[in-house]
Amino acid sequence: MDSFGIKTASIYAYLGEFHSYNTRSRAIMGASFVFGTGCLFLPGIAYITINNEWELVVPFLDIIYRPWRLFFVVCALPGLVCAIALLKFPESPKFMVGKGDTDQAVETIQWIHRINSGKDEPALQIKSIVRNANTKSAGSIKGFKSIVKLIWDQTAPLFMKPYLVRTVLVCFIQFGTYVTAHGMFMFFPGILNQIVIAQNLGVDSSTVCDIVHADRSSIPLGNETVLLNCKQTLEETTYMYTFIADVFYMLGVGLITLIIDKVGRLAVLVFIFTCSGIAGILVVFIAMPSVTIWLYMILLLGCYNVNVINAVAVDLFPTNLRYR
Repeated sequence: MDSFGIKTASIYAYLGEFHSYNTRSRAIMGASFVFGTGCLFLPGIAYITINNEWELVVPFLDIIYRPWRLFFVVCALPGLVCAIALLKFPESPKFMVGKGDTDQAVETIQWIHRINSGKDEPALQIKSIVRNANTKSAGSIKGFKSIVKLIWDQTAPLFMKPYLVRTVLVCFIQFGTYVTAHGMFMFFPGILNQIVIAQNLGVDSSTVCDIVHADRSSIPLGNETVLLNCKQTLEETTYMYTFIADVFYMLGVGLITLIIDKVGRLAVLVFIFTCSGIAGILVVFIAMPSVTIWLYMILLLGCYNVNVINAVAVDLFPTNLRYR
């Protein structure tokens, strides 16, 4: 779907390898809570950077540098910092065992033990690590053909028994979840801004579709169509609602983190999908802009299930099929 999906899937799979079955789901949801906390800063950053009228012409790139480009740069900086920080983290013990490097796996386990229990605790007494018979060693792989064969050996089983049904089901659910959560979120600030403008103009009875279409007046100019009402800034109320949506996300993930081991992942998935689906249907037909805003936010909260599905996928597939 996008680079965000690829990054989160990799990080959650990596994180899951450092936890047991009993704590894995909670750890992944905890990481999502940290992500939600970071999202709280985005509306403020956007308000500071985007709500400006300045322009900077860059001749050698043939572009006009506007505030929204600066916003992308600012949002990318934390990712750069995290990438540098990950260089200090070890590979997971399961991956190292898959490579045949049991010594490094033991060293990583001892590293985890020191962090969890403190430096004063004695080291774990590990006599040996037994590698799964289905996990092929990647330590002796050399040459292009060997790499292609390794990729095939790790990918083909996903589309064969007993993993075929799991793969299709996870891909289908995750695709729909990303379309709803991230696909619709891409349009959230713009649609929300149009609704707020309509409310400020006194429109109290209109569906979101009517408001969006009414705001799309345009004229042909050569081979292009130019929007007459294209704006560089957003209404301040738009930032407020975006902040509220981020607060809901953070609190929701925190709540799921606390209850997921008690109520089960299936119950969480069904409840969130039901609420998000009902809100998605109602948002099209409700002709009250103030209510439509809240329904739209409930629709977007289907993103909770992205993290739950990631937690499920970590358990459904063995390490050698999950990554690499």
